[in-house]
Amino acid sequence: MKRTKRSVHGGMKVRAYDVLRRAVEEGATYGWRRAHKHTDTPEENAIVDQLIQGVLNEVCEYFDFDDEDCPA
Repeated sequence: MKRTKRSVHGGMKVRAYDVLRRAVEEGATYGWRRAHKHTDTPEENAIVDQLIQGVLNEVCEYFDFDDEDCPA
């Protein structure tokens, strides 16, 4: 089957702020749940650690970084 060139007119633009906001919200929700997974009263540092990890993991799902700091 022969492929033909197709012109695409117009374009799409990602609303990066909206995508980032969604990633932060989803990551924070996940981190909060994770911090409370084994206890109803986690320590503050456990909550903070899980929130940070959750947000960073979710951001890495949506964005690529040149320095490849995101976990595989």
